[in-house]
This record gives sequence, structure tokens and C-alpha cells, in this order.
Amino acid sequence: MGTGIDHRRCAEECVAMARLSEDDRDKALWLTLAQSWVRLAEHVAYAEAASAIEPAEDGASVRRQPTVRSV
Repeated sequence: MGTGIDHRRCAEECVAMARLSEDDRDKALWLTLAQSWVRLAEHVAYAEAASAIEPAEDGASVRRQPTVRSV
């Protein structure tokens, strides 16, 4: 699975294609595809946030330090 940044970049490209398109059906298709990329980016962010929380030995939740990624 790609990163949320990758998915948002794909969404931006779809919006750019929609702007360039002259056919209304094509515009709608590109914008629908952009929405799907944004939802996927949100899903990735949610999954990363959920994996940052791990149960402690006493049953409480402990937040792990976020992983630093180079861009």
C-alpha cells in the first residue's frame, strides 16, 4: 500500500485531468476517481494512527512514537 501523500498526489492529478477535460462525463469520472484516492489516503492515515496505539501490560493503551519517514 502506498503512503497517504502518494494517494493525495494521485487525487490532485485526477482533479487536474478533470479541469482539462471538455466532456462533462469525463470530468465527473476524473472527480470520482479523485475522491476515491482521497478516501484511500484517509484510510491509510487512519490505519497508521491505529497502529500507533498498542496495549500496555496493565490493559491501558500506550501510544508509540511515530515513525519518521524521509520524503
